[in-house]
Amino acid sequence: LCMNLLVFFILFGEPLSQLGQTKLPALIDSGDAEEAMATFRSLLALSTFAAAGVGFAAYLAASFGTGLFSSDLAVRAAAGAAAPALFLAVSQTVVGIAVDGCMMASKDFQFMLATGLASFALQAKLLTYCSSVGDILGTFAIRLGSYAVLSVGRALLGYGNLGRAIRGDGRNKEEPVAQTQ
Repeated sequence: LCMNLLVFFILFGEPLSQLGQTKLPALIDSGDAEEAMATFRSLLALSTFAAAGVGFAAYLAASFGTGLFSSDLAVRAAAGAAAPALFLAVSQTVVGIAVDGCMMASKDFQFMLATGLASFALQAKLLTYCSSVGDILGTFAIRLGSYAVLSVGRALLGYGNLGRAIRGDGRNKEEPVAQTQ
């Protein structure tokens, strides 16, 4: 039941990913650092608020709405016990999806692959210690949270196409682009 709720609620992060993939490429290419940073900040703020709201809705569904999905008292009790971890997993995933959209826009695929594989390996290792649904959901929160933190940190430190764009280290829109002959 909790996995179904997780899958359902994380879908709410996808429009934020699409927004990043739509708005950021032109800003990265233009070198407009101020607008790129404003858009990146807006996406991070939107995803944070959306994550809190969607995560809370998932928490409420697992805590109080399980009777709509199951009449088995053991399933309902397990879902209720896992509700806090579901909140964290959904919240981190919504933010992670939005950040992933920004990373897709920057075409920083090598970093995305390496970070995705490393966070997957971390989750796979942590899963060996899990003894409850809440523990499993906690590994999702750690995996997607670490991906989001590393990706945002990379950008804010000026690395990758997005980082160079928001720090103004790329082409500046006022500077003419050199013509090649």
